[in-house]
Amino acid sequence: MRNNLHQYTEQEFKKDELLAIIASNLELDETRKSQMESAYRAVNDVLSRDEDFFKDYTINVYAQGSLLIGTTIKPLSGKEFDLDIVLHIEDSYLNHTPSEIYDELYRVLSNHSTYQPLLQKKNRCIRINYNSDFHMDILPGCMITTSNTRLMIPENKYRTSWSRTNPKGYAEWFKNISERNKSNFLLQERYNIMLKAEIETEDLPLDVYLKTPLQRTVQIVKRYRDLYFSNKDTSKIPAISSIVLTTLLAQSHADNLSIHEALKNAVQKLKKLADDYKLHKIKFTVYNPVDNHDDNSKRENFTDSWEDKHYNSFVGFIEDFEKKLNVFVNNSTNETNYKDLFGNGYYKQNIQTLVKLEESFKGNPQLAALLSGTAYTDSSGKINTSSGVKNGSHGFYSES
Repeated sequence: MRNNLHQYTEQEFKKDELLAIIASNLELDETRKSQMESAYRAVNDVLSRDEDFFKDYTINVYAQGSLLIGTTIKPLSGKEFDLDIVLHIEDSYLNHTPSEIYDELYRVLSNHSTYQPLLQKKNRCIRINYNSDFHMDILPGCMITTSNTRLMIPENKYRTSWSRTNPKGYAEWFKNISERNKSNFLLQERYNIMLKAEIETEDLPLDVYLKTPLQRTVQIVKRYRDLYFSNKDTSKIPAISSIVLTTLLAQSHADNLSIHEALKNAVQKLKKLADDYKLHKIKFTVYNPVDNHDDNSKRENFTDSWEDKHYNSFVGFIEDFEKKLNVFVNNSTNETNYKDLFGNGYYKQNIQTLVKLEESFKGNPQLAALLSGTAYTDSSGKINTSSGVKNGSHGFYSES
C-alpha cells in the first residue's frame, strides 16, 4: 500500500475521482433516504401507541445494513430497494419467546389500516410492500444484556429458537475499518485542499469526496453484483447477499488510500477464496465479525444456508468481475468499458462532472498553486501565489 500521496500520478487521481463520481451517482439520493427514514419512524410511532404488548417496553426502530453504514445503491430498473429495519425491544430475550415478539409485531401492523394490505410474513421478519420502489423488512429482537447492542432474534420460519445479531456493533466495526488513515485518503486530501484554497464550491458535487475507499468499493461491487445476476435464474445461480459481500470486502481491506487500489486489492483476495473452492473445494464461512461467541455453532453465520450452488455462483461472479474491473481500471475509460461494469445510464453525466471539477481546479490560481507546490500562506492564513510560508507540493496536479 502506498502511504505517500506524492507517489500518485495525475492519471491515477483522475481515475479515482471518476470512480467516486460513479459511485456517488449510484447511491440512493437524499430524497429517497428521507422517505425511508420517515417510513420506519412512522412504524415506530404506531408500535409505541400499542396499548397491549408494546406499551410496557421501550422500543427503538432503526435502519441496519447499507443505510446504516453508507453503502446504499439504487436498485436496477424494475427492482426494489430492500430496507432492513430492526425493532429493538429493550427487554431481556429470556422474558419472551421468538414467536411472541414476531406475532405481536404482526398483530399491531395488521390492525392498522395503512399497513394491513401491505404486509407479508417472512421467515424472521415482517415485510411491508409499499406502493413504491422499496419494501421494508422489520426484524424484531430483544436484548441479551443491557450493557451492549447485541440482540436475540427469531431463528427460522417456525420461530422456535433464537439467533444472535448486532446491527449497531457491525456498523461500528465497518466504520472503524473504513476510516483508518482517513486523513491520508487521496480524495480527502483534494477535498481538504479545496477548502483551504476557499474555492467556490456551490456548483460542485463535493459529496463525491466524502466517502471512504472501502465504502465506494462496496457500492461498486454491489452494483456489478446486481447487473451480473439480473439475467440469471437465481434458484440455480443464487445472488450473493450484500451482507456476505460487505463483510468479505471489509475483512480483506488493506487500508488503501485510493478507490482503485482498494478495488484491485479486494478482487485479488476474493479471487483467492473463489480459486480455493474452484480448485480444491475449500468452502469459506462468513461469520458476523462482532459476534464473538466461543462456540462457532452459536455464532451468527451469514453463509449458513450456502450450498455448492452458492459457492459456484460466487466463483462465477468474482471471475467475471475481475475481468471487467481490469479492463476498466487498466485501459482508457470509454462508454463500452463503463457499461460493462456499471450498466446503462450516467456515463455522460459522470464524465461531464469530472471535467467540471478539473476545470474548476485549474481555473483557481490559489488551488493550482497549492496542488503544484508553488503556493504560499501569509500571516493571516490566506493562500496566495507570492508571499508568506511556502506550502509543499501534493504531487498529483499538472496543467496538461
